[in-house]
Amino acid sequence: MDHEGSSGALLTGLAVRLVIGFGVTWFLYYTQGPFGLVFAAPVWGLLLAKPILELIPAVTSALRRSAYGDWEGEVHTFETHPLRVRDVGGYVWIVDGDLLAVLGEKPSDTQRRRADAAFHAPIPDSALWGWSEPGAIKLLAASRHPDANKLRLFLERQVFLPARKRRERGGRGPEATAS
Repeated sequence: MDHEGSSGALLTGLAVRLVIGFGVTWFLYYTQGPFGLVFAAPVWGLLLAKPILELIPAVTSALRRSAYGDWEGEVHTFETHPLRVRDVGGYVWIVDGDLLAVLGEKPSDTQRRRADAAFHAPIPDSALWGWSEPGAIKLLAASRHPDANKLRLFLERQVFLPARKRRERGGRGPEATAS
């Protein structure tokens, strides 16, 4: 089912539940007076429990789409950290903020000013900075963070090796390997 059809069905279901809830509340208030509202409260709880529980994953999904919706690269997850990866001319670049977040650091203007463009540079067609493959490996080798070596191995196996294989085959991105 498409997104618009599913949201239309959810809204229709919610509208029916609201009509039932108002009808029951009106009836209980009309027959019992203010004391009837005590009995209307559990009815509202039963009627709205399902829509509220369905709303949580929908909001989570919408937040993820808004955060990564315009991103034109891949997103890999190391433990609980998302790592945005971009293919630039057949070579992999990792967003610096994501890589440094795993190490418990933040990118600094000083670090960016002093950076060697072969290792750490702005990602083309983006406002973000990134680490190249050799730059990320050099950064992780110099890091004293306990997860630095584990992250380096993850990147080597899950990100850099597949990118090297794509370059060797002559493909530039994941869509080239699908054909």
